Amino acid sequence: MPLDPLLSRRALLGVGTITLATLSGCADDGDPAPASAPATSDDPDQDLIDRVLDELAGAEQLATAAGVSELALLHRTHIEALDGTPPSPSPGSATMAALQRTERRLQSQLVDASLAAESGGLARLLASMSAAVSQRLVAL
Repeated sequence: MPLDPLLSRRALLGVGTITLATLSGCADDGDPAPASAPATSDDPDQDLIDRVLDELAGAEQLATAAGVSELALLHRTHIEALDGTPPSPSPGSATMAALQRTERRLQSQLVDASLAAESGGLARLLASMSAAVSQRLVAL
């Protein structure tokens, strides 16, 4: 589920960064900011997103190895919603017990991530991902 149907998350961040860079170049007296002025800060949620992407990739690979393609597809969809790249399929096998433990941990981590997110849109996205994983856990 994209954060905004008209703009991707990265496009929105890019526009915001350009706007901030433009505004920070102007001081109150009309003089440009000194060259040593710090650059605009990165997305405060990026580390959080990176951690969630790592967890989703691991869960996707385990679901694939356990033969639960519907769950693997759910995780790939979530990875794409966060502008991540789904992992390459890897051969292997996994037990249902291992898959259930991983999914419960992932669901809890998504709740925590939704509470930690600074962006309201990201918080809603992570919360909806948690709900989707929770729904799939019932079927496992």
